[in-house]
Amino acid sequence: MQQEPEQGDRSSRGAGQSVRQGTALAALGGALIGALTGLAGSLLVYVQAEENQKTASNGRRADIRRAAYVGLGTSFQSFKTEITGVRNFITNPAVTKEQREHQYNKMYVPAYDRLMQADVTVRLVGTAVGKDVLAKSVPQRETLKDMIAAAFTDAELDAAKFAKEFDDALLDYEQAINAVIDKVDAEVL
Repeated sequence: MQQEPEQGDRSSRGAGQSVRQGTALAALGGALIGALTGLAGSLLVYVQAEENQKTASNGRRADIRRAAYVGLGTSFQSFKTEITGVRNFITNPAVTKEQREHQYNKMYVPAYDRLMQADVTVRLVGTAVGKDVLAKSVPQRETLKDMIAAAFTDAELDAAKFAKEFDDALLDYEQAINAVIDKVDAEVL
């Protein structure tokens, strides 16, 4: 009969050990679940932060492009005003050579420089579409530049013919710049 209580002690010891192992396993399982939940939460926060950074970066790039396109449009308007002034000085027989040169050097050249800076900025920060459309406007701009240079050296300038050709070339260039602005309009909104 003494063996029976020993067996009872063993079985209660085995049951106690089994309960302790179950509790330890439950604690380890809980810790593992907590760790996995924490890892998943950290991963989610990391992904959201990365998406926010990407969105902010895209926003900054769009702002830079927008500023470049606005600079191009503004510089073109200034260039148009100044080059038209030079045309008026060239075709006006009452204006002296010195007055023409002054208008050219003090008004047109700085406007042309600003236009070129805006052009380069768009080439640096613009999208491929913007760059392609802008490249198509270069021949018109160069035509105007060459016309002004030729008019300064032409001893027998036909003012009426020059004014007509110049106005047509300026209109072509304005349409080319407007095509750039129209094409990139959707990019910056």
